[in-house]
Amino acid sequence: MPLAKRAAIFVFLSVFAGNIAAVNRSDDVSAQYWLGYITSWRLSPKYSLWNDWHIVPTSFFVSRHGISRHLSQQVSFTGGYAWALLSVAGSGIDKLNRFEHRPWAQLLMNLPLGTKYTFSNRVRYEARFRENTAAGQIQDGFTFNHRLRFMLSFRRPLIGIRLWNETPFVVVGNEILLNFAEHITGNQLDQTRSYVMLGYQTGGLTIQGGYMYRYVPASAAATFNHYHTTTLWVTHAFGSDKPAETEHDDLLHRDP
Repeated sequence: MPLAKRAAIFVFLSVFAGNIAAVNRSDDVSAQYWLGYITSWRLSPKYSLWNDWHIVPTSFFVSRHGISRHLSQQVSFTGGYAWALLSVAGSGIDKLNRFEHRPWAQLLMNLPLGTKYTFSNRVRYEARFRENTAAGQIQDGFTFNHRLRFMLSFRRPLIGIRLWNETPFVVVGNEILLNFAEHITGNQLDQTRSYVMLGYQTGGLTIQGGYMYRYVPASAAATFNHYHTTTLWVTHAFGSDKPAETEHDDLLHRDP
């Protein structure tokens, strides 16, 4: 068969297969809201306690706890345990009834870029033990997988704007979450998160609000979830002897 004819057949089959995939693709778009409360209790110049709670009523509730070792003013390592309640895919309801155990650890680096920007890079590992499900129902036993999370973000104060004698700031970031396990042989992408938030800090209190887009491939083939999420996170730092901005940079990157 002539090369040109083979190439034409290949192009036709590729376009045909792409059209079939597009026809069978299912995209679910929905709105959510995400509430979070995060605390840090400074025990000493090198150690602090970590606690945070987050809820998205249609997706998850997470209660996470740990201890942080501050390697320097810009770098910290944290490890601990979290438990979560998740919604069950395919159940047709948004009830949070799937339990998860989640030991975790992370390395966080906050690096100033000039006098205005702060660049943050976080790598987090999670060992996820989730209750088994089948046909939208909870089953006995747990399924295990590793999850790695890579987050980059930039923070900038809004110079020239003052609210109650403080300067608000804006944070823009993205996070990629990947699953690894023997039973995961196809797509390893758990989800991606892109966000922009406005924040206000006074003393040990910081309030952040904004928008997050979450892209979550479903377990079913060619099925994808798109979540447009309104966020409101409140953070508290207690007993800190670090500069306020450095302490709050740690807090600003505590999420599920």
